[in-house]
Formats: sequence, C-alpha cells, structure tokens
Amino acid sequence: MAKRETFVHRKTTAQLSQHRASAARVRGALRFVLPLSFSLALALTHSAFGAAAPISSDLESSVNPPTGTSALQRLDAAFKLIRDAVSKGEVPGAIALVAHHGRIVRHEAFGFSDPERRVPFRTNTLCWIASVTKPVTAAAAMTLVDEGKLSLDDPVEKHLPEFYEQTDTNGVHYPITVRHLMTHTAGIVNDPPTRPRGVWAIGGALENAWLTETNHEGIVRAIAQSRLLFKPGSQVKYSSAAMFVLGRVMEVVSGKPYAQLVKERILDPLGLKESCFAPPASAAERVSAVFMESQGKREAIFRFNPELKISNAGPDGGLFSYPEELAKFLQLFLDNDGKVLSPSAVRAMLKKQAPGWGLGWALEDGCFHHGGSSGTEVFADPKTGTIGILFLQFSERKGRQVRLAQDFRHAVCAAFEPSGAEAADRQR
Repeated sequence: MAKRETFVHRKTTAQLSQHRASAARVRGALRFVLPLSFSLALALTHSAFGAAAPISSDLESSVNPPTGTSALQRLDAAFKLIRDAVSKGEVPGAIALVAHHGRIVRHEAFGFSDPERRVPFRTNTLCWIASVTKPVTAAAAMTLVDEGKLSLDDPVEKHLPEFYEQTDTNGVHYPITVRHLMTHTAGIVNDPPTRPRGVWAIGGALENAWLTETNHEGIVRAIAQSRLLFKPGSQVKYSSAAMFVLGRVMEVVSGKPYAQLVKERILDPLGLKESCFAPPASAAERVSAVFMESQGKREAIFRFNPELKISNAGPDGGLFSYPEELAKFLQLFLDNDGKVLSPSAVRAMLKKQAPGWGLGWALEDGCFHHGGSSGTEVFADPKTGTIGILFLQFSERKGRQVRLAQDFRHAVCAAFEPSGAEAADRQR
C-alpha cells in the first residue's frame, strides 16, 4: 500500500516580520499573537507551498509564548488527532487553530483542500463555514437589539406580516418571537422549502440555482406558508430556515440587505477583511473544495466558480472565512469590551435560553460552540480564555467529521485545564 502524503503548512518567520511592521501602525484593534518559537521550528515545511498571503494588519506577533509549556505540550494530543486522521485518509485535510488569552498559540494546515487536484490546505485557505454562520447572524441581529430597533420578544409577524397566517398541523396559529428564531425553538421546518434537495445531504445549499437565488423575500414567504412542527418555545428542533426568517427581519428593521448589515456590524468592525458571502474572483485559487463521502465513495460537491455571481447570502450558512479571521469573532465574546456588542448582548447570547442553546450559540460544559455541515467547528471556553477552530471541508454521512471535531474540542479544552500542581500554585 502506497504511503499517503501528508502536508503541513504553518506560519513562517518572514510572514511574522511583514506582519510586525504593519501591526505597529494599528492601535486599539483586537490582537492575536502567533509565537515566533512555533514559526522557527516549523518553517521548514512551508517552502513546498510558496509564500502565503500577508497576515492582516490588525494582528501582532510576539517572540514570547503566552502560554505555559505544559499546556502547549498537552496541546500536541489535539493536533495529533488531526494529523493522524489526515495521514490515514479519514479526512482529506484540515486547518486547525488554538488561541489562548487573545494570542494564537498554534495554527496549522494539513493535507489537501482539493485532493483530486492536489491542492494543499494552507492556513489562509478560504472555507465554506456553513452553519458556523448562524452565530454571526445572531450577533448582527443583537446589534439591532442594542439600538432598540429590535426586541428578542418581538413577534416575527410584527415585522413580517405573512407570518400572521402561519399555523401548525392542526390549523392553530402561534406567534413566533425573535428569541425563538435564535434558539431553535420556533417550530419552523429545518430547511427552507424552496432550497434544492441535492443528491448529498448538504449539496442543495451549494447548488448554483440556490447560490444565485435573488428572490430572498420569496424564500421567507415559502417558510411562512409551511406548517409549524410544534408550539414555539415548547421544544428544541434545529432549524436552518429560522435563520432565513431572522435575516429577513433584520433587513426590514434596518432597511439594509442582510449581507451588507453583517459586513457593517460584524465583519468590518472586527477586521474580518476576507470573510464574505461571495468570494472575489481574485481569491478563486484559495477557496477550498467541499467533499462528501458515503459508503466509501468520496466526491467533490462544490468547487468555487469565479464566474458565478453568488447573490444568496444564506443567513443560515453562507459565509466563507478562515480560522485566523474567525478567531476574532470568538474573541469578541471572551473580551466582552462593548466595542461591537454591548456587554448585556454578549451575556444574553452566552446565557442558557433553551436546553443546550444560548442565542445563536450551542452551550456545553461551560463552553460555547457551533459546528457546520462542511466539517467546521468553532468553540471557546470562557473559564480558560481558550479558542479552538477546526475546518475540514469534508462531511461523511455517518458523522466521522463530527466525532473528529468533538475529540479535537475536548482535547484542546483539556490541554488548558490546570493540572493539580498548577491549580495549587494559582491558589497560593
């Protein structure tokens, strides 16, 4: 059996020097720091991939690792999970990032973003983050709550009259609130009824007809015409369609298109300069393919077409990004400094609102997190100030990518839990 190739791409010293010069010109921005010690040790693997794009100017590098050696050593186990999965062919490739107290302490890319075309993953490969978009949508909505333009307890029908007519399967009408939409308790069907049903489970969201859909009001109108599955607030049932309704409410309240609002309220203020709903043609070579696998058959279900004009900014899962950018979004909730969202908005999003859910975030073991059907997972632990991100761009029908993401999350969180000796030192 031929030995499987495994590529690893990490930040280089040259990149850090470029970045340090640009970062000195920026003040007051959110900071993530990649320790130079990692780059020096790992730069030898970078030459096979050429120079990466410059690090964004609102980041700063440091030669001083901000985290204890024991924690960094324990972090090896988390990254070994990914390296082994790629080397065994269980997943084609990945990008993994861990940050601690606002500094990136480990950031690596493995394998291929398109194994059929032998395109290696790099740390700035643009990925379809799928449902990780949902907490971004919720955060943008919360900026309207902060301004008093929207209330969590507003009935949806106050802003979208077509929902006055929606009933359950018994013909009973129940008002749905904005809070219901953000906590998967609205009783709305999972998928928008007009979304194509692809051969693969997640294929419909990436079909050209859906990506180029311009009748956004029609998408939501069809949701309003569907039957409620249960009385709002009485159950938790995951719903992507609910986020389309929230996105449309945001448009009506703000008077702006959903994608523009998200860009102005979340992406731009946080410095997410390349995160977007429609990657530019100039970035085409950096956009990862997306693969699905079932019964041993692996197939590419998406390759970015720069000639296709993406007009459907799906509030449930339309964003493209990469870990170094998205880490800034998670850090927003750890810093809670009031610069983008008010402290009360952040607290509300991280507070249990329904079993297992805050507003837009899943809550588990003291952490907040969210996954996506393209094998994406983001999480943060407020207790330890830790952020973890894993992007696979791969989904296996039985959930192999979900198990890997969960194992990675648990291993990262465990790495920063103080050992007995460290805990005793902190108490002295």
